Amino acid sequence: MDRDLIEIISRLEEGKELNNELIKKLEEKYGSKYQKAQEALLSMAVKKYRFYPSGRIVWIVVGKEKEYFVIPKLYCQCDEFYINVVIRRKSDLCYHLLAQAISEKIGKYESFEAPDSDFIRLNAEWKKEIV
Repeated sequence: MDRDLIEIISRLEEGKELNNELIKKLEEKYGSKYQKAQEALLSMAVKKYRFYPSGRIVWIVVGKEKEYFVIPKLYCQCDEFYINVVIRRKSDLCYHLLAQAISEKIGKYESFEAPDSDFIRLNAEWKKEIV
């Protein structure tokens, strides 16, 4: 994840909405990616699963076509991430990663707890391809 986003995210206050200055910076830097991330935040498309007793945390962002597994600041399973970040190196992130980073910092996401025994089943669901 690029330094600009890390700096912007670090300026967000836990549990507080984005202020106009930070919104402007995000719009200038990420344009339509920020708009899509904002839509994801407003529709509560970011989900945090905590499994017990292991404490494993999994982040999911519901996209237009499916649910995407996200590793914060590192990886998203969407095609945009694969094509534009991994292959073309045109970008550092997709809107799913941006939405996850913002939502985690401001505390605006759905939270679920599940036993470790549900992890394999849920993981299989998250990896399903839409045909």
